[in-house]
Amino acid sequence: MIELSPLARPYAKAVFSAALDIGQHNGVAAELSILSLISQTKEVTALIEDPGLSKQKIAQTIIELCKDDLSKISINTIELLAENKRLNLINAICISYQDLLEKHNKTSSIVVNVASLPSEDNKNIIMQKLTTSYGEGSSIEFVEDPSIMGGLSIKIGDETLDLSIRGKVKKLVNQLNF
Repeated sequence: MIELSPLARPYAKAVFSAALDIGQHNGVAAELSILSLISQTKEVTALIEDPGLSKQKIAQTIIELCKDDLSKISINTIELLAENKRLNLINAICISYQDLLEKHNKTSSIVVNVASLPSEDNKNIIMQKLTTSYGEGSSIEFVEDPSIMGGLSIKIGDETLDLSIRGKVKKLVNQLNF
């Protein structure tokens, strides 16, 4: 499977710049999320991959699905992607755009994987430390994952801090196998 993020990044930067210029960067983020969800349905994926249809027809179909929720920037983005035969990048563009928006807002999306959900006091302590380090507007999500056995694993963007028992066991096995 080809990595799409390097292909999507220039599109995301251009869309973000255009949205920032007119002050619609948060609205366009929501629109791209909608387009991303739509593009991942099996019907739209099949439509995008259908070699018998023109890319402009596919773009118009996608635009029609959510035309009431799209600004001119999002419509132009879909049309440009169709023209460049890159409609398969919609989801990757959304992810890159979200990263740019988080950097602009100086926030982060943080996922904390725990073996069992912590008490409210412990949650608040973890959230306080993370917001101090990564910004007040950071969104923090706790996900229960019994497979980590204990401890926690924190994912911030594309970085992971693994403080779980599973992670420590893997590290030990790797050291023993050198």
